Amino acid sequence: MASDFYAGDKLLDAWLSLTSTLWNTRLVTTLTFNEAHVLGILLRHQDDVPPVTATALIGRTHLLKSQMNKVLTDLEHKGFIVRSRAESDKRMIHIHLTPEGEAAYRREHAGVETILSQLLAHIGPEKALSTAEQIGEITEALQIILSDKGAR
Repeated sequence: MASDFYAGDKLLDAWLSLTSTLWNTRLVTTLTFNEAHVLGILLRHQDDVPPVTATALIGRTHLLKSQMNKVLTDLEHKGFIVRSRAESDKRMIHIHLTPEGEAAYRREHAGVETILSQLLAHIGPEKALSTAEQIGEITEALQIILSDKGAR
C-alpha cells in the first residue's frame, strides 16, 4: 500500500512539475494558450465533414462553454475563424479556420517546434514516443475515472 502511495505521489509530482513548467513559460506569444489550442485543432480537422462545431471543441479542450465562447469570439474578432450555421440544423454552429488563422497558428507553432527539437535532442525520440503513449494512457484512464465520478 505504501508503494501505491509513493507511485501516485511521484506521478502527481511529475504531472504538476510538467504542467507548471509549461504553464509558466510562454510558449506562444501572440495567442493565448487556449486560442493556439483551438486553432491547432481546427487546422488538424479543417477537412472534416461535417466541419468542427463549438461543442466538439469543448469536448476536445475540456473548456467550459463560457470559456469557449470567449475564445471563439476573440479568434473571430482577430479574423482567425469564421462561424456559420449548419444548413441541416440551424442550432449547430460550424467553426472554420481562415487563412489568417492558419498563418497565425503556424507562426506560433514554429517556436514550439524549436523547443520540441531541443527536447528530443535531450531525451531522444524513443523516450519521447514512449512517454507520449504513457501520457495518453494516463489521460484515458483519468477521463474514465472522472466521467464515472460525475455519473455517481
